[in-house]
Amino acid sequence: MDPQRRVHIDLTFVYEGGRRMDTAPNGVSVGSTYLRSWQVDRVDTPPNMFDGCDAYLIKINYDLEVDPDCPGMPWFEISFEFLSEETGDQAVVVDALPRFGTSPEIPKPYVLNRFLNFVPSEGDASTQVLLPATTNRVDMFGVGGNSVRWKHVALGEAGVRPGSYAAWVVLLTPSGQAEQRVECAARYDLSVLPDAEYRPTQVPGHFRLSLVAPREGLKGVTPSLSAAAEDPSQEYQPSVFICYAHDSPQHKETVRQFGNLLAENGVYVHMDRYKEGKRVDWGIWARKVIDRVDFVIVLASPICRKAFDGELRGREHPGIRSESRLINERLHAHRDEWTAKVLPVVLPHELVDNIAEMLQPWTSDHYEVTDLTPEGIDDLLRAMTGVPKYSRPPLGQLPTRVLKPLSGAES
Repeated sequence: MDPQRRVHIDLTFVYEGGRRMDTAPNGVSVGSTYLRSWQVDRVDTPPNMFDGCDAYLIKINYDLEVDPDCPGMPWFEISFEFLSEETGDQAVVVDALPRFGTSPEIPKPYVLNRFLNFVPSEGDASTQVLLPATTNRVDMFGVGGNSVRWKHVALGEAGVRPGSYAAWVVLLTPSGQAEQRVECAARYDLSVLPDAEYRPTQVPGHFRLSLVAPREGLKGVTPSLSAAAEDPSQEYQPSVFICYAHDSPQHKETVRQFGNLLAENGVYVHMDRYKEGKRVDWGIWARKVIDRVDFVIVLASPICRKAFDGELRGREHPGIRSESRLINERLHAHRDEWTAKVLPVVLPHELVDNIAEMLQPWTSDHYEVTDLTPEGIDDLLRAMTGVPKYSRPPLGQLPTRVLKPLSGAES
């Protein structure tokens, strides 16, 4: 038997809501992580929202299998990248569970709101998602991009527990797409003896997830529009770390106003100006926050550009130099994930030319804030939530004057 595949029974069913169990992932393995069948639900998107896209609620099932004789595993990671076809648009992860630092003592229910974000639920709902209890800490990364990653960290000396795990994803795909290519990868922190047969691996697995629309007359999952779910305090609110240089008192004051504007518009902001007042080890603080937040905003300025491009020397500006090294290191080690996570921003008084080359100001997106107003940060907020400003209209028919004749019908 091929050790990379496991014997399984195909089980596919469709009923009200368009739900189905897709067996394509079942048996795909990456090291000690084995995928199982995934549950796929078509989601009915509210009118005038997410036009040109199909939405799916996907339950991801996977097992961690570790030999009892192996040492305890302090942590392991599993990631899924939803790949686009060569000429197609990318899928977008709107939200995912478990989230950062999730370690509930009891199972916790969630419901989808009309923005397709998971919000805690106290009552019964057809769109309810039950997040199992866990003894591990689980950190999630990737919302707003085309990949998602969970890091399971053991809270005790025994290591991460083997067994079955579940995660949930709300995925937007281009309208009418029948399949979604998926790449699965895993990383492990496991010390083994030189003669041990087990070795961690990062060889990715690939499969195609079938996206089957509900049968005619049957609706998909309908997001909850209840008052409880629409409570803005319960909706997904991205968190950011603002990385900037102290170029001048004017620049620092504008950065403070910018941070306040983000906070007033639903973004949880981490920046040094909000930590002033007691003695802080800024290096340790920055490293912890950078790894915990959803996004890192890097503000363009001459000194910030020099720091990221390695042009500062001696004892000049140690704070921005340390932060730039941390961010550059993560970009180098996990380019795909961190390119979507690091957002270069140009404030009204600054220039695009002051975005560091390391941050790819021209070959990747940057965000120009022309005014410190809610309208001025609209593009930046959309980059965090994954909600596009424009949507593709429904596909029409080619005019008859340009139709290519069928083979054999040429005159």
